[in-house]
Amino acid sequence: MIEHKFYLGDALEVLKNIPDRSIHCCITSPPYWGLRDYGINGQLGMEETLEGYVTSMVRVFREVMRVLRPDGTLWLNLGDSYTGNRTGDNLKPKNLVGIPWRVALALQEDGWYLRSDIIWHKPNCMPSSVTDRPTTSHEYVFLLSKSRQYFYDAEAIKEDSVDPEGSSQRYKYKFSGREGLIMPNGKPQQIAVKGKRGFNIKRNKRTVWTVPTQPFSGSHFAVFPPKLIEPMILAGTSPKACEICGAPWERVIEKKTRPHPNRWSGKNDARQFNTSENKYGMGGGLGVAHISMTVSWQPTCKCDNKGTGRCVVLDPFGGSGTVSMVAKKLGRASMYIDINPEYVKMAISRCNFQQGGLFETHTYRLEGLNDRATAF
Repeated sequence: MIEHKFYLGDALEVLKNIPDRSIHCCITSPPYWGLRDYGINGQLGMEETLEGYVTSMVRVFREVMRVLRPDGTLWLNLGDSYTGNRTGDNLKPKNLVGIPWRVALALQEDGWYLRSDIIWHKPNCMPSSVTDRPTTSHEYVFLLSKSRQYFYDAEAIKEDSVDPEGSSQRYKYKFSGREGLIMPNGKPQQIAVKGKRGFNIKRNKRTVWTVPTQPFSGSHFAVFPPKLIEPMILAGTSPKACEICGAPWERVIEKKTRPHPNRWSGKNDARQFNTSENKYGMGGGLGVAHISMTVSWQPTCKCDNKGTGRCVVLDPFGGSGTVSMVAKKLGRASMYIDINPEYVKMAISRCNFQQGGLFETHTYRLEGLNDRATAF
């Protein structure tokens, strides 16, 4: 079974030949408008006007919507730019163009559900000599869906909670009968909890993701850090899928309550956990934390299947191949498209396929689609 496909060709032309409703999740970063010339005729991002660029993006992602399953999602990364000496679209020089939001709102107008704007915070951003504005240290990632209801595995990407003061100290407590508990302030506390099972207190993932950029020795200028892509694939796909219809499987969750270290009763250092019901408690109880545990997976379709299928992750602007590489690592299938032959070779090399039959490549003419894909 072929699990990873690589296509050399124009994204729009290749997408037109992908079957309807065959992709579970799309993660991509299109060429930014007017930022870089990749030396390929017909490349996106070199449109004369901003309106032309936005129109091109809408056209491409209309095809992405078609190939997505009804429960599929799109994770779209876009960076912004300044007009410089370009004065088109009634923008004066030195203006921040606002490209990410212009594209996102155009996609929303075209029928997408715009579900979240995520800030990719780059703590090691490129330094800047600019003196009349702050240095840019973020980009946008938009989560869009094809339907009102869609697959999203929130449990897979939950993050550790922080202490009451909001510092980076994470809660990781292990309970065994009556023991001393060292709190973030370094003082021991006494608690009584039944059972011996330890747990981490988790919370829903927030919309600011701090992920450093990573150096890359290849010839590609804009490479996704794998840690940025991992939560997108984990949230947008399941590790199991129906081998008949492709429907993702879903978690079966068991929820339990435990005392929460953010909520206390009493005074001074002798304070004890109070798990009685109170309006200040988490989930209705003072000092109560709800712990979710995955006990199994179950199909979301009515097919008689064993969950041996694979969710497919698409990147129509594949570049260096990070999305395919992470999809392979996480046990998902992937589909890669790029217009640059050097990038296709680079992506295949990065995926480090060591077994035959795991991937295949196809070539498309840039000015039009071949009657039949040929080996690359």
